[in-house]
Amino acid sequence: MKIFGLSIRETRLPGELADLGDAARDRGDWANAARHYRAALRGDAARADLWVQLGHALKEGGDLTGAARAYQAALKRAPDIADTHLQLGHLFKISGRSDAAATAYAHAVEIDPGLRDAIEELRALLRQGARPDDSVSAEVVDRLRYAGRHRAVTAPPVSAPGKGPAAVFDVSDLIGYFHNARLPTGIQRVQIEVISALLRDPPAETQVSVCAFSQGRSVWTGLPSDLFLDAARLALAGGGRQDTDWQALLQDIDLTVDLSPALVFPQGAWLVNLGTSWWLQNYFLKVREAQRLYGIRYLPFVHDMIPIMAPEHCTRPLTEDFVSWTLGVFAHTRYFLTNSECSRRDLITVADRLGYSVSEDQVQVVRLDADFRGLGDTPPTAPAMDRYGLKPAGFVLMVSTIESRKNHLAALRAWRELITRHGSAAVPTLVCVGNLGWLNDGVFARLESDPELQRKVRILSGVSDSDLAGLYQASAFSLYPSQYEGWGLPVTESLSYGKVVLASDSASLPEAGGDFAVYFRQGDQAGLVDALDRLIFDLPYRQSLEARIVAEFRPRSWRALAEDVIARITAGPEPVTESGPPIPVAAKGRYYPLRRWSGITTGPGLVAAEIFRAGSGWAAPENWGCWTQGGDARIEIRVEADRSRPLRLFFGLRGGPQPVTSWRLETAGHHLARGRLAADDTHWVTRTISPALIRAGILRLRIVSADASGAAGNGSQSQHSVGVIGFMICDADDTVARSDFVEAMTTGSLDLLAEPAAAPERV
Repeated sequence: MKIFGLSIRETRLPGELADLGDAARDRGDWANAARHYRAALRGDAARADLWVQLGHALKEGGDLTGAARAYQAALKRAPDIADTHLQLGHLFKISGRSDAAATAYAHAVEIDPGLRDAIEELRALLRQGARPDDSVSAEVVDRLRYAGRHRAVTAPPVSAPGKGPAAVFDVSDLIGYFHNARLPTGIQRVQIEVISALLRDPPAETQVSVCAFSQGRSVWTGLPSDLFLDAARLALAGGGRQDTDWQALLQDIDLTVDLSPALVFPQGAWLVNLGTSWWLQNYFLKVREAQRLYGIRYLPFVHDMIPIMAPEHCTRPLTEDFVSWTLGVFAHTRYFLTNSECSRRDLITVADRLGYSVSEDQVQVVRLDADFRGLGDTPPTAPAMDRYGLKPAGFVLMVSTIESRKNHLAALRAWRELITRHGSAAVPTLVCVGNLGWLNDGVFARLESDPELQRKVRILSGVSDSDLAGLYQASAFSLYPSQYEGWGLPVTESLSYGKVVLASDSASLPEAGGDFAVYFRQGDQAGLVDALDRLIFDLPYRQSLEARIVAEFRPRSWRALAEDVIARITAGPEPVTESGPPIPVAAKGRYYPLRRWSGITTGPGLVAAEIFRAGSGWAAPENWGCWTQGGDARIEIRVEADRSRPLRLFFGLRGGPQPVTSWRLETAGHHLARGRLAADDTHWVTRTISPALIRAGILRLRIVSADASGAAGNGSQSQHSVGVIGFMICDADDTVARSDFVEAMTTGSLDLLAEPAAAPERV
């Protein structure tokens, strides 16, 4: 401005300049916003809020480096502002710096444990493998807990002299179940009751703890006992999935799994799966690693072999996962728990089918003959029956998931026949309690086609334990026509409530019901109808059966069943001295793809090729193969090598997501090959392997990769590097095998070479 013809520079206060910056910001004029904030800071550099606003403006304007400096300047002046750490985390995240972003988010959570955005962002990054640096307090997990009363667990307690072995129960599948449903059924109920009994009253000579497998991090983390017991209590209490306490508890569990350090197992500990691990990718890779590091003994509880013995009742993805899991199970243990003699026979049958030797004494049976009645169970009240529109003794109860194996269709056909014989008014209602499963379209189609049948059949889902107890107690009797079971928990449950159960004589059901249940021959529809007819209309007969059940049936307490589990565990073999499981044999001339398992058939010689992986540098297998990532990525193969004859190796690689990936293949300290791959390009390495490179019959291949900048692939585990498609080895002079492989590779028919040879290759 000019005064009396003289030019005078206008001076604005920092506050005025900040206002101008805010106005430009609100218009989306990021360049002028940054200019005004810088001018304001020249007048008052101590204002952390202005540094934050400058960071926002620079970030939106595309100057990420300048934005980072501005946020860090703000933190230097006001380090305890959670939102500033949050904004810095956002910046690092969009810059691709996952570890730095995780660190910033973790600091934000340390300052404000309720900062939802920081919690969710941190959780997502941790699942991708990001790691906060050492500046993050180890107490951050505790500060995030919904009630603040749980202590973080880094490992089960180390065995004390004379204390005995450690049993670490893996509850990963139970946690997964809780994210989709609250009310436990079947396997979930068994896990809850057994583990809760052991945690509330620990056995004298065995350490008991709980862990969960983090899918994103590919590590186990410890779960505090009181956190697990809280989950068990709330699950059994009933209530909605959206209840505040339930959601808060799930958040607490997730944060524990996401943020706790990786579990350090006591040496020689038992890793016990009372549930399943079918769906967990990289699980067995980590089992092998834990076996090498800690000498753990992997112990699965095999509830049934239904996806293999009766695949017609399962979806294909489930069967694929189960077959893959089965191959992994037999490769990593020779000691099993199961729930019935039937399941033991099936397990041994499947093992033999795959070429593994498993004897009866390697499979311990723990009968699930537990008392399902909860403490305080009382006879149902009229309001409870009114809620479901039922009358005491006016219905027959069928408890099971609605799926083909449970045989609801046979029950519906029987009810139609009973209605035809006696008239609708004389026939009790069939009450089916259970969640929806798979392959159940026929059930609902049958109901929709018969309005009269609809009026006599009720389907109830989401029934609480207390309501289910009332339904059992008020029922005339129960029905369980299942075609295949590993045990048959509803059979035992019905007997626990003093109720007659009519069951098929299939598989394990006679073991579950003993001589207290009434049976019909599986597949005998007329026999089913006749048995129902007598139970419904011959009241003295049914009452005599009930009287005997009440007088003589004595289910075990869950505590007694839990003690049985511990006794079977501690009776198992001593820890092996060798480091990890045996390295599997690779048959010459056979192709081994490293992709996720996609087969549903079983037979001698089958092996999931992922078992050849070793080291921590692997992502989970995908449909094409498997990415390497930060850390040690190896393939270990046992070969039948003649010291005088070299081998030929075919090794498939795929370029990582970055524009260019450099890779190197090594063995025994020797470079076999190296090169560069563009994103998603494939390359097959073919090399002759000298007998001198095979040590003690083992060929160890190490895959090393680097991005285009030359940075080695040993940084963040979230960063995928070069991928491995698969491999084949043969004698170097076997021209037939070599020609067959090249032809199959050229024509896209490598899967034909992945079939096992006629003779099984035993591990």
